[in-house]
Amino acid sequence: MKKFYITGMIFILIMTIFSPTTEAHVVGNIGNETAGYIIKNTHLAKRTSDWTTYSLAIPSAYVDITNEGAKRWRETGIYQISNKVAKSINTINTNNDPLSSAYAVTTSYYYTDDYKIIQWHIKYNIYLMVKLTNAQKQAVATHEIGHTIGLKDLYNTNNNTNIMYGYGGNSLKASKPSSKDKTGASIAVK
Repeated sequence: MKKFYITGMIFILIMTIFSPTTEAHVVGNIGNETAGYIIKNTHLAKRTSDWTTYSLAIPSAYVDITNEGAKRWRETGIYQISNKVAKSINTINTNNDPLSSAYAVTTSYYYTDDYKIIQWHIKYNIYLMVKLTNAQKQAVATHEIGHTIGLKDLYNTNNNTNIMYGYGGNSLKASKPSSKDKTGASIAVK
């Protein structure tokens, strides 16, 4: 009995030390403010995506800025996104909310077993967006599309030249993804 007990303890010890571990993706943020990118624990499931308008009532200007934001991400070669006139599960929409301080909001849905984004929606707040120049609106759209990849907002002022800088509108100095944005996106789509 003692021999069996010792053999069992050795087996448990060996299994504890050398037990196999598997992790598809670590749950938690990757990157930080210093790195110039933060990837949330949810991330894009693939390198391609499409979108359509939620309704025909969306002003064409918001379709145009989203097309421009998508073009800027396509030009990185990391993320291929396009407007699909036919039905898509990913949508853009607008609202007019004077109580919100957000120029736009991106909502993502993901699998809980691997945290991969499977669906997203961008909603532009017309109340605030009309105060921006067209170039600033395009930057906001590019920023929001960064969220569809899984990139998070950055708030350190050292990151105000990155498209994912979270204080948008007049505070956003970037017009397209920076090298740090591209690094984060490359990691997010792996």
